[in-house]
Amino acid sequence: MRQRFNISESERNRIRMLYEEQISPDKQTQINQLIATESRKVQAYYQQHYSKSETVSKFRNKNNINEVKKYIQTIRYKVYPMSENKALGFVKKNVPSLINLNVDALFVMRGNNVSAKGSTLYDTILHEMAHLIDFKMQELGEKTITTSTGYYNTSNDGKDSYVESDVETFARVQRLRETLGLNPNANGNDIREKLIKFFKSRTLVLPNVRIASVNSPTGLLFTPIERSKGNLTELWRFYSSMTINGSKAGDISALFGKYSSYRNGGSVYLNLDIIGKVNISTKGVQNPNKK
Repeated sequence: MRQRFNISESERNRIRMLYEEQISPDKQTQINQLIATESRKVQAYYQQHYSKSETVSKFRNKNNINEVKKYIQTIRYKVYPMSENKALGFVKKNVPSLINLNVDALFVMRGNNVSAKGSTLYDTILHEMAHLIDFKMQELGEKTITTSTGYYNTSNDGKDSYVESDVETFARVQRLRETLGLNPNANGNDIREKLIKFFKSRTLVLPNVRIASVNSPTGLLFTPIERSKGNLTELWRFYSSMTINGSKAGDISALFGKYSSYRNGGSVYLNLDIIGKVNISTKGVQNPNKK
């Protein structure tokens, strides 16, 4: 029997649906319920995050903390078909408080039943909500992340710029924190310990790769059994087979790609020291030397 969730009138009003004709009213109701359920979880995560003293201390104006927490409760949703946009979801800086979600990519429809595709709906809302929070904090005069670069200059194919983007990095750091259970002030050593624990438990899986620790600066060295060469996009692709609890981790793959470089022999070095600095503070992040 299909499980029903209560959805409030205010939540229903915040979820605006644009459906193709084949989606019945009953399925629309189920999609509303799934979005509302996952949205509550994501909101709870961010409300908790912005209540931590480590996070509050990073704000220039402490009154802005309450503004952000109130803003999170106003975020609305619109569902669109794959034919309109192939992205899992997106937001626009000039359309505040609205998350657009891909109905075809995020939901499975079998008969009269609708379900979310694994954790993808939650992950997408978490990522897109991070962008909206980023935009809101900028509007309030808060600097959300210090500009930071990886090892390689971007090419002109567009994909490199997506990996490099500070706006995307801000959202990906939120995903890394949520996935690994990181403290907002976790440094490179803390992150490495968490990653090794996740790799050993097989919660985090990067297939066909040997993993070793590096101490100066703090990081991990991945030696692929099948070696490849390339730029930021290819480093992102290198991590693309990584899974967390059996699901692909696109945000973390791209974050790792940004702060990785090739070592002699084709190994890939992940600089956790710089990721730790990005996590801890929006000030004083040192850029690795460009190549």
